[in-house]
Amino acid sequence: MKTFIKDDFKDLLEYRSWVNQQMNGLSWRNEHFKRIFEQPYVENTLQVHPKWFGNTTFTELSKGITTFKDPLLIERIYEQVNHQVSTYTRERIKAKKIKYNPVGLGVFVFDRAAMGMYRQKEYYSSIHHGTVQDNEVRQNGDSYLLIKDGSPVEKRWEERPDGSPKIRTTSKNVFAYYPKVRKENKAVELYLSCGGAVGVPADKFLYSGISALIVAQLLEKARIKTRISIVIGSSPDKFQYSALLAIIPIKNFDEHIDTNLLALLSSDPRFFRYEGFKGLISLYDYYEQNCPENLGTGLNLAYLKQTLKDYHPEITNRFYFGWTFSETEALKNIEETINEIAKKIEP
Repeated sequence: MKTFIKDDFKDLLEYRSWVNQQMNGLSWRNEHFKRIFEQPYVENTLQVHPKWFGNTTFTELSKGITTFKDPLLIERIYEQVNHQVSTYTRERIKAKKIKYNPVGLGVFVFDRAAMGMYRQKEYYSSIHHGTVQDNEVRQNGDSYLLIKDGSPVEKRWEERPDGSPKIRTTSKNVFAYYPKVRKENKAVELYLSCGGAVGVPADKFLYSGISALIVAQLLEKARIKTRISIVIGSSPDKFQYSALLAIIPIKNFDEHIDTNLLALLSSDPRFFRYEGFKGLISLYDYYEQNCPENLGTGLNLAYLKQTLKDYHPEITNRFYFGWTFSETEALKNIEETINEIAKKIEP
């Protein structure tokens, strides 16, 4: 399958700028699509199919949506799904896991050593300025003598060369260290397919975005660098021979998660069915192809994986989300993703 990928956008603003430029200069192949984004057509859609875009106006759509339509919905669904994520899943990726050893690698941990601390006696010869072995000493009443020359020997608690007490412990693994992990193993990329099918209501769209959000937050808490991108895509032939994709970065490795932006681009029908659809038509025109009248087959999770499998193959820690429309699907996606990530980043 031939995949056409437009991936040189820095952010949403660059995507919007490119889409507007493309739409203003559509070729003869696709210029008839302009009418579906013009005011009369949009306002008629808002009246006849009020759930198509949701509660909005032509003015709001044409200016570019900047805020997810229902922030409380994000919070409600987030809490609903996040509450169900198992402890086992959360434990799979934590901040660096400490390992212990007996050979002095890392930092001495007193608490571990203290659990088995003890001291023992030694024999010290002041004349010979050193310790001697048990079999070199004989006891004479309450005193001790060196067998070879009869000189006195002191039985005392063990000391270090500097005179400080020598403490022993039965606990062997008393040095703590963080295992080194290859840097590339500690970076994860998440790709999230935008939107959903015609019949999917807006409150179901959000499960895809919430899945990615929870995974990204778990990674952030574990100090694992994460990049998130939204993918808008279509195929004129049900992903048999060709596909067209636009990749929009919404979080780089050194940035914090923008919950509103993630929800807006992944799960708001106002964005997807106006600016997302514009993007699909722009892609077809950019690559000199006729856009199907139904805008082609949408990019569900299976198609997302299929189309990106050969995209930058050197990136091994890549995970996918999209077209997840229920709590059950979201939890399954979260747990499978976290378990797979844990396997890849464990040292």
